[in-house]
Amino acid sequence: MDAASFVIDNLTAQITSYEDVAARMRERMATLPKDDRAELEDAAAVLRRVRAGGDRKLLPLTVVPKAGG
Repeated sequence: MDAASFVIDNLTAQITSYEDVAARMRERMATLPKDDRAELEDAAAVLRRVRAGGDRKLLPLTVVPKAGG
């Protein structure tokens, strides 16, 4: 490569750090109860779809007061 060694070293360190974080996340996910893991995976899938969409429309949310309150 035609890049300075400090650039290569920095990028390599960033990649290694990212891989370490991903490995820790996978380990933590493996320790979650099945239901919690499924909820987290569903939420992540929703976020990926929203980010991929690019349209960023707001959700039509309605405030519903609690009964008796």
